Amino acid sequence: MRNVRVWWVSAIALVAVAGCGSDSSGGGGGSGGSGNLPTPVIDLRVDNNRNGVIDLDDATEDEGEDTWTATNGAIFLANVDDDSYRCPKGAETASLSDAELASCYDGADDIVNGESDLLDMARMVVKPWPEAPDDASAQITLQDPAANYVRVFKNNGGNWDAVGFPLVLTPAEIRAGVELAIEGKDILRDKDAWDGMAHFQLDMDAGRAPGGGDYQDGSDSVVLRIAPLLLSHHLQKPVQTYVTDAGQFSPGSTVFRQDLKAATEAAGVPDGMSEHAVGDQWTQDWMEIGWTSMPAPNGEQHTIDVFMRSVNVESGKKLRQAGREVYAAFHGQDTAGLTPSYDPNHDGSMDSLNSYGNTETIPPYEYNGESYPMGRVFRGSVASFHPDPLMQKMLDAQAVQPILNVDTSWLLVGHVDETISFVKMDNARGWGMAVNDAAMAKKMLEDLVSQGQGGVLMFEGQKWYTDTGTEPAQVTVQDVLNDTDVMGESAKAVVEVDGQMDVFKKEVGITDADVIPVPFLHWTAYGYSVAYQPGTVNGISLGDAHFGAPKTHGPIVNGKDPFAEQLETEFGKHGITIDWIEDWDLYHRLDGEVHCGSNTKRALPENAKWWESGR
Repeated sequence: MRNVRVWWVSAIALVAVAGCGSDSSGGGGGSGGSGNLPTPVIDLRVDNNRNGVIDLDDATEDEGEDTWTATNGAIFLANVDDDSYRCPKGAETASLSDAELASCYDGADDIVNGESDLLDMARMVVKPWPEAPDDASAQITLQDPAANYVRVFKNNGGNWDAVGFPLVLTPAEIRAGVELAIEGKDILRDKDAWDGMAHFQLDMDAGRAPGGGDYQDGSDSVVLRIAPLLLSHHLQKPVQTYVTDAGQFSPGSTVFRQDLKAATEAAGVPDGMSEHAVGDQWTQDWMEIGWTSMPAPNGEQHTIDVFMRSVNVESGKKLRQAGREVYAAFHGQDTAGLTPSYDPNHDGSMDSLNSYGNTETIPPYEYNGESYPMGRVFRGSVASFHPDPLMQKMLDAQAVQPILNVDTSWLLVGHVDETISFVKMDNARGWGMAVNDAAMAKKMLEDLVSQGQGGVLMFEGQKWYTDTGTEPAQVTVQDVLNDTDVMGESAKAVVEVDGQMDVFKKEVGITDADVIPVPFLHWTAYGYSVAYQPGTVNGISLGDAHFGAPKTHGPIVNGKDPFAEQLETEFGKHGITIDWIEDWDLYHRLDGEVHCGSNTKRALPENAKWWESGR
C-alpha cells in the first residue's frame, strides 16, 4: 500500500505538470463533449482489478467497477488495529471497562494515525482533468447505509482530513485530481443493517469551454466491499502457539507447558510458544484468531490479524475476564483485539457453546458443485442448544466461510473439538478428519481381555478431581468393560458421532477412507457425555507433520500402550508425528484436553485469496 500512495502522487504530478490536452479515457459516466469540444475527464478510480495499485492508464481498473464479483471489485479493510499504539496495553488495561477496551482502535476515530494507519486504508482517486474550466463543479456521494459504516479521508497537501458526503470538489481539485483513503469503522456485523458494500458516485457539471459551448456533464460509479473477518483452519502453517501459565493453580500447568513448548519446537513453529498469566487455563476457549485482508502490490495481501475475545458471559453479565488479554497482549500495529457481537442476556445454560472450542474451521474443499476455498466455520448448534444468536449472525455476515452446524447438545461441554479434528492427508481434498471412535476403544480393551490382559491397569498413578484431588483413577481393563456407565455412554457416543459424520458426508463428501479413527471411551457427568479416557482427538495441529495429543495413560502391555501405538500408527500413515503432551491434572480431569488448553496463530492460506471465492 505504501507503493500505491507514492505511485499516485507521482502520477498526479506528471499529469498536472504536463497539462497536455484532453483525456478521452473518462469513467463509466464520461461521454463525448458537445460538438467538437474535448471530452471531459469524469473518472473515479479504485483498485478494481485487485493488483494492489490504482493505475490511471489501465483499462481493467474501469471494467465493471460499479459491480462486485469474484473477478473484479475493490476492497477495503475494517480498520480495527492500533497502528500508533495509542490504546492502553498490558497492566494499563486493568482500569478500563470492557466497552472502553473494545472502542479503542484506529477506525473508531476520525484521525489518520500515522503512515502505518494509511496502509490499512484503500485508495480512491478522482482522475485529474487539467483543462477543467473555472465553472466546473463536481461532488462525490456515498450511498446509504454505507455512510454510517465507512469513513473517508482526503489528501490535502499531505494532510489527511476526514470528509463527509456529499463531498464537493472545487475546480482546482478537479484539475489536479483528488486522492481519498477509505476505512471501515468496524467489521461487518449485521447484513440486515448493511451488506458491506460501499457505492460511491462522482457527478460532474463540466461547465463551459473557453471558446464557447458546454462540456458534456457526466458521472462515474465504483463499488468497494469491506473485507470479511476470516477464521484459520488446521492446514494453515502455524506461526505461534499460546498457552495460559496457570502454575499458581496446579503443578499440572508446568508439565503441560513444558510438553507443549517441546512439541512447538519439534514442529519448527517459527515464533515459538507464548505464555499468558490470565487465570483461565482454557486458552482455546477465551480467544479465537483470524484475519482480514485486502490486495497489496506484487500479488501480496495487506493483513490485519484479529484476536477475538470470547462472548462467554460471567456473573454480573460481564464478558469472560481472560478475554481481555486480546487487548492487553495483542492489540497493536496490524494486530487487533476484537469483541464480537453478543447478547449479554443470552441463555446461560448454553453459554459453553460460546467458547471457541466450539468454533472451528473446516479446511478448503469442493463438493457437489460448490467451492469453499477458505473453508467453512464449524460449530455445535441445534435449535434447542445453540451459541449466542448475535455472534452467529456476525459470523454469517462474513459470507466467505458459510457455517456448518452439528449436534453437540449431548456433550457435557458441548464443543465440536471434543470429537473431531482436521489433518493433512494425501487425497484429492488434501485433508482428512480425526474422529472419536468409542467402539474401537471398547474393542481394543476386549482384545486385551481375550489375550489374558484384563487385569492390567489403566490410568496408573493418576487421580480424579475431587475436593481433595486424591481419588485414585487407576482401574483394570476388565473393570472398565464391566462399568455400565462407561459402556452405556460410549455406545451412545458412537451413535452421536455417527450423526455428526453423516453431516460431513452429506455436506463435505467425506468418506470412511478420509477418517482416522481415534479410540477413547466416554462416561456420564451431570447427565451428559464427556471423555473417560484422555480425548486424543482434542489435540493441537502443528503443521503438516506434527500433532500434539494428550498422553493416553492406557494399559501397558509388554512395555507398550496400545492406545498410544494406535494413534502413532494411524497418524504416521499420513506422515504425521504425534507429540505427546501431559494434560491429565489441569485439563483431562476437568473435562478438557490439549486443544482446549492451547491456541495457535497461523499464516495466511497459500495460493488462496478470499475475494476469488465468489462469495
